[in-house]
Amino acid sequence: MLLSKAVELFLNFKSKELSERTIKEYKKDLALFINLIGDKDVEFVKTADIMIFRSNMDCSPSLINRRISALNSFFNFLVDMEMIKTNPVKNSLRIKKVNQKVPEALTDEEVDKILSAARERCYRDYLMVKTILYCGLRISELLSLKRSDILKVKGYKVLRVIGKGGKERFIPLPSKFAEELETYANSIEKEILFPLTYQGAKYIFNKIAEKTGIKLHPHKLRHTFATILVDKGVDIRVIQAFLGHASPNTTARYAKVRDDVMFKVAETVFGG
Repeated sequence: MLLSKAVELFLNFKSKELSERTIKEYKKDLALFINLIGDKDVEFVKTADIMIFRSNMDCSPSLINRRISALNSFFNFLVDMEMIKTNPVKNSLRIKKVNQKVPEALTDEEVDKILSAARERCYRDYLMVKTILYCGLRISELLSLKRSDILKVKGYKVLRVIGKGGKERFIPLPSKFAEELETYANSIEKEILFPLTYQGAKYIFNKIAEKTGIKLHPHKLRHTFATILVDKGVDIRVIQAFLGHASPNTTARYAKVRDDVMFKVAETVFGG
């Protein structure tokens, strides 16, 4: 099977489990690979082809690793489908250490300006910003939220979030913010809370940035959320739970205590 046909099969299969944004990135990365080495039969792709592709990339180490990762996922899929015997992508092709810049957190004044500018645009945009800021969501998680994801657990309102790999977590909502979110949810007809594409959301954030003169993107709001919790002295394991990161050595007993701690943190830090 030609690479181009195999890529179509791969993307169609993965579209059931990955976000639209990830699929677009895979499609772009794999197209670049085919354009460079040619649309050859998948059986004839060798490690040397991957090395040639890597050596021709003039981009950041993190982007190189992302493209290598895309190829690795693609060829692992072909192995699982028994279309090839071995994956030509080797771990040695990845850049071992990637120096990532830690995103700057917004100041209290900047948060106020951004929320004000978002509110001037419309209530939906205001709640989009506030939901990331108060819940620490990824943009993909925000855009997949449904009205039915606002739930009541242990007497508290929580937000059900589906994170990476389809992993589910529940984020406690400060009482005042929960009322705002529910009022908005009851005012719309669609099930999706924020029915936008990634590009549509990006456009909104860019407009808010233009209005305020503050550099803004969704991950900066997520980082601000985490920074606020750190500054308040919240245990790193609790912050990991909010963000949907893996918590090392977490026991069932700890998880039970952590739920109560999370409810308290949400109300204390963001309930004002």
